[in-house]
Amino acid sequence: MNEAFVRLEGVRKSFGDLVAVRSLDLAIPQGGFFSIIGPSGCGKTTTLRLIAGLEYPDTGRIYVGDRDVTRIPAYRRPVNTVFQSYALFPHLDVTANVAFGLVEERRPKEEIRRRTAEMLRLVQLAGRERARPRQLSGGQQQRVALARALVKHPLVLLLDEPLGALDLKLRKELQGQLKDIQRRVGVTFIYVTHDQEEAFSMSDRVAVMDHGVLEQVGTPEEVYRRPATLFVATFVGEANRFTGKVSVADGGRYRVALDGGTEVAAQGPPGLVPGQAVTLIVRPEHVKIEQDSGAGLPARVTDASFMGPVRHLKLESGRFGTLVVTQHGEAAWAPLDAQVGMSFNDGAAWLVA
Repeated sequence: MNEAFVRLEGVRKSFGDLVAVRSLDLAIPQGGFFSIIGPSGCGKTTTLRLIAGLEYPDTGRIYVGDRDVTRIPAYRRPVNTVFQSYALFPHLDVTANVAFGLVEERRPKEEIRRRTAEMLRLVQLAGRERARPRQLSGGQQQRVALARALVKHPLVLLLDEPLGALDLKLRKELQGQLKDIQRRVGVTFIYVTHDQEEAFSMSDRVAVMDHGVLEQVGTPEEVYRRPATLFVATFVGEANRFTGKVSVADGGRYRVALDGGTEVAAQGPPGLVPGQAVTLIVRPEHVKIEQDSGAGLPARVTDASFMGPVRHLKLESGRFGTLVVTQHGEAAWAPLDAQVGMSFNDGAAWLVA
């Protein structure tokens, strides 16, 4: 993947007393699928609107390529946006909706016809050229909006929860289509969503925000397996948390004395020191359950849900509260109220300070 193409340097944006984005430094590679996730109100949509030119920062600079676009209006930036509400023109057919931007730019008629036809083939709507928006499904309307944005050949395409209004099955289907379209056109996609699973399934890299602050940027696997902060660990997926203090530090490998006396091995970021308070993160799929309650940490099974290929368990562990476990395969063993022992491999445990 290429070097940073969209850059935000020291960007801050407030609305009255509300600070939506705080001193944001963000570098987005060219030609990839980049997602920004976080809870409602975290600043992700404001960040997208700043890149689009729909908002201007209080301080800081925004670049697309080598061009400083900080104060350039939206219509002059080499970006386009697809919103959750597709804003299609109900009185225009599919072709006219897709071609609208090119018509406004007074492009030659043959160029408009050619580029519009190319986009309709790309989004698999050839044959529906004369249909009106009300005659299309939600997924088809979403693809018309996507074609309308891409037909202008933007350097960056911004997508603000464009699948949010669709049912789950259709969202899954369109996630694959969006990822395929991005790879085929090579345009930098910047995607905002509160749905982490949606972002992980499509993205090359993911940024996690909270309260206007960038918590972590990395590949989906890095963010999930090596969270940089406790917020990231608990926001992304499910996380079992064990508190304690570092007893031995050896680079990125540690021994941790958990509250209550048990000592375990774990990995973590460099720089942690003996005596430092930490939280040990273990994902549900990495927890092992033993019938012998004396093997590992003691716990009691309080709930079990069969989910087809997996079984989800809830355990009560006393000093560590409620924990969650994911068991795979037919051999899953989880009777309710069973007293069990709980353990995990050293490489599955990750520390956050």
